Amino acid sequence: MHSSQFVRGFRESSPYIHRFRGNAFVIALGGDVLADGSFPAIASDIALLKSLGIGIVLVCGAEPQIAAALSQSGIELTVTDHGPVVSADALQSIARAVGGVRFEIEAALSRGVSGSPMSGADVRVVSGNFLVARPLGVIDGIDHQFYGKPREVRVEAIRSQIAEGHVVLLSSMGVSLSGDLFHLSAEDVAQSAASSLLASKLIFLVDGDGIPDQEGGVFRELTDREARNVLSSDESLHPVMRDRLRRAIETVASGVDRVHLVNRAHDGALLLELFTRDGLGTLISEDRFESIRPAAIEDVAGILDLIRPLEAMGILVGRSREAIETDIGRFAVIYRDGKIIGCAALYPFPESEMAEIACLAVHPEYQKSGRATHLLSWFEKTARESGFRKLFVLSTQAAHWFVERGFVSGQVNELPPVRQELYSHSRKSLVLYKGL
Repeated sequence: MHSSQFVRGFRESSPYIHRFRGNAFVIALGGDVLADGSFPAIASDIALLKSLGIGIVLVCGAEPQIAAALSQSGIELTVTDHGPVVSADALQSIARAVGGVRFEIEAALSRGVSGSPMSGADVRVVSGNFLVARPLGVIDGIDHQFYGKPREVRVEAIRSQIAEGHVVLLSSMGVSLSGDLFHLSAEDVAQSAASSLLASKLIFLVDGDGIPDQEGGVFRELTDREARNVLSSDESLHPVMRDRLRRAIETVASGVDRVHLVNRAHDGALLLELFTRDGLGTLISEDRFESIRPAAIEDVAGILDLIRPLEAMGILVGRSREAIETDIGRFAVIYRDGKIIGCAALYPFPESEMAEIACLAVHPEYQKSGRATHLLSWFEKTARESGFRKLFVLSTQAAHWFVERGFVSGQVNELPPVRQELYSHSRKSLVLYKGL
């Protein structure tokens, strides 16, 4: 790689690094990553994520290992639409297989050979009784015996371990309140952990590049509404992908920000998905864009209510009602329950292939909900689709917020000529740019 490419790529990843620090990710993978030898590379990427201040909860299945253990014991499971029927004898074989996987995962994450990608990583892995199980019970007349579902995730215990800098490893086994051991679906465990922790992300490492689209490619982003449409309309979708997409919709609805489906076989897939603009797999998120729409003349009063306090504090430039009415076609608003809770405007400078984002404001009650970021993303998408190559903002007090979202400092003389003439030297606003 050329040095300039490395520098550019590293700089482009920095907003994501800042944004993810302190967040919790739940990563779910199958036991096939151990069976085919691909886990050491994944372990290196997990160690890197941890070193960046991200809390990691790792959930590993053991499907091939369980199949081998049952075959060796001469046991064949009956499987219903709701899961396997696990006898006491089968449970013993399954527990041994799951335990072996756990030790392999711990060993791989703890490896720190000099000169290897894990050198100096100091990854400390903690596993234990972090969730309570319950029996699935009798469904359609069939007793699933020792196959169960997560009843409760011990959130505070997990958070405490993350705070201590540990990677928390959850397996597909759980103990009930009565002390009985149950085999669980690793996907159920991952979904329950992400929802209970209100994790920033749930990441499924899967076979394949993501959810296929109709043109032979892959959906890079789907809202939960779009994902439901895919589930209902695409009968050719592989059952495993259908299951993961259904789980993604449910997980987002539970309060998790984003779910990613990432190809486990692609080297560096986690890093490419998380730290590049276009990603690698399929991202599913809540359809928050539905609440963002172009502003109309009747929105002027709501916009003024939002921006007046910020103008009084000197954060925004003062605008008259007449100015807002004149520029209303430049504005978009976040509309919630009959109330405008956010706004911003996009001013085009086509001769310079640039556009300015201005007057970005969110109601105080919603300022920590990520809505400003979603509004900014909406305008970035709009500007990109309109053919602009660069965005800029002028800010006196919110520069760091924009830097965290990929903007970089620039000079006034880099502004479009018309905008340079309008620049207020008395305000001394910082000028920040972001390439599209």
